[in-house]
Amino acid sequence: MWSDFSDRAHFTWDHLATIRRRWKGQLVVKGVLTAEDARLAHQHGVDGIVVSNHGGRQLDGVIAAMRALPEVVEAVPQLPVMLDSGIRRGTDVIKALALGARCVFIGRPFAYAAAVGSRQGVAHGINLMQAEISRDLAMLGITRTQDVNAQCIYHPPPH
Repeated sequence: MWSDFSDRAHFTWDHLATIRRRWKGQLVVKGVLTAEDARLAHQHGVDGIVVSNHGGRQLDGVIAAMRALPEVVEAVPQLPVMLDSGIRRGTDVIKALALGARCVFIGRPFAYAAAVGSRQGVAHGINLMQAEISRDLAMLGITRTQDVNAQCIYHPPPH
């Protein structure tokens, strides 16, 4: 079977089912933005989901990945749901974790750091991100990312 994946418009759930049958390793799908697609991905046997609008470059008019995240997490509580889009600073990481992400990918800031400062720029960017996350956690009164939960970003009003 020959497929041209450069035009992903004809990539279907049947293709994912074929991949799942042939690939016995861990299978993670990136680009999920709805609860319905999350449930379909789970039904097709994926082991994890990455909520992403691909940085908004190709899909600049769709929902932000961070906004889609809670719905996807709720739809498939048995799967690890990760976020990869729109992360620019430590507070973004904390928001994603608070909304249910089990892992947060950070790309663009480090791509910029690499362009400006090569390996040293990336190392500096990593240090800045770690320091910012640590400082933000401290301002929330916690010390570990594992302790981040929805209450870090939202307190419902008393009844």
